[in-house]
Amino acid sequence: MKKVYVGMSADLIHPGHLNIINEAKKYGEVIVCVLTDKAIASYKRLPFLSFEQRKFIA
Repeated sequence: MKKVYVGMSADLIHPGHLNIINEAKKYGEVIVCVLTDKAIASYKRLPFLSFEQRKFIA
């Protein structure tokens, strides 16, 4: 089975995020990864939750 990588920068998971994960499941086993603050800061504002908090949620 293929592995499908999904990178997330979300503070809170909402239905749009779940839709992305469910679509990814159609292509194989989903691996959800949490982006670091540095990676997120390179293209948008820093999240409200810390990396450790986001990792715990994921």
